[in-house]
Amino acid sequence: PGFTYLNVHDDEDTAVHAALEVIVRKGGRLIELRHTGARRIAFRLGGAAYTFDPNRIFTDAGVRATLGDSSEAAFGEVRRFGRAVLELLEAEAAGVLVTVHNNTEGGYSVRSYEAGGDLAGDAARVHRGRIASADEFYFVTEAALFEALAEAGYGVVLQNNAGVTDDGSLSVHAARQGLAYVNVEARHGRRAEQAAMLEALHDRLFRPAP
Repeated sequence: PGFTYLNVHDDEDTAVHAALEVIVRKGGRLIELRHTGARRIAFRLGGAAYTFDPNRIFTDAGVRATLGDSSEAAFGEVRRFGRAVLELLEAEAAGVLVTVHNNTEGGYSVRSYEAGGDLAGDAARVHRGRIASADEFYFVTEAALFEALAEAGYGVVLQNNAGVTDDGSLSVHAARQGLAYVNVEARHGRRAEQAAMLEALHDRLFRPAP
């Protein structure tokens, strides 16, 4: 058994390599969106050029925000694309949606959700952890996942499902649909650390019955 991992940002290759490494040892699958080699996907429609963040397309509000000033036709196409990704992922997922992302030093981290952080309102609980840096952490939508992963020693953030900002991310969609969700976040270049986190996630959720 194994997870289906989703990678949507084409400039986050560390996450892809870490997932593939763990799949060899633990099983599973990887859905990778390959597009521009950058974070955003670019396309043309009706003679106009558009770009969007593929992690902001899982709610209508997110699609509109990431496209900015766009036509209804462009909104419809991106909305359909997001739904196609969801259908594929949810059909493959083994009970929990798992995404893999990378960040940069000094940017997005578990500290973003602590008191005073710019995303503090989106978090219900924050556990800093004792392993690795603040850049390596899990972001989850369920309290049971929070508790299990906190035991593994890593930083964990539990989304504030009732008050999270609707930015169109997969975690927002998952909370609305009652789906379990985990993002495994690590700094660019820290493949070994991210692979260890993915293995810890697998071992916590695929424990043999006592």
